[in-house]
Amino acid sequence: MTPLNRLPYLVNLMRRPLRIRLVGPPDQAAAALQGIAHMVLRRRDMNGRRIRVHITIRTRPAGGDR
Repeated sequence: MTPLNRLPYLVNLMRRPLRIRLVGPPDQAAAALQGIAHMVLRRRDMNGRRIRVHITIRTRPAGGDR
């Protein structure tokens, strides 16, 4: 790693982690995680960035439309 590449990496390490909270059915949570992975892969400024993901899986209640 060259000194010019090291500075953004160190700055990202010192930043607060990107916090993501996902709540929903398993299929929607999986789709959202896949979208986050694609975003992180495409963005150079996310290289070395800490990401904290909290996932809560909630199944739909039996007999309810929600």
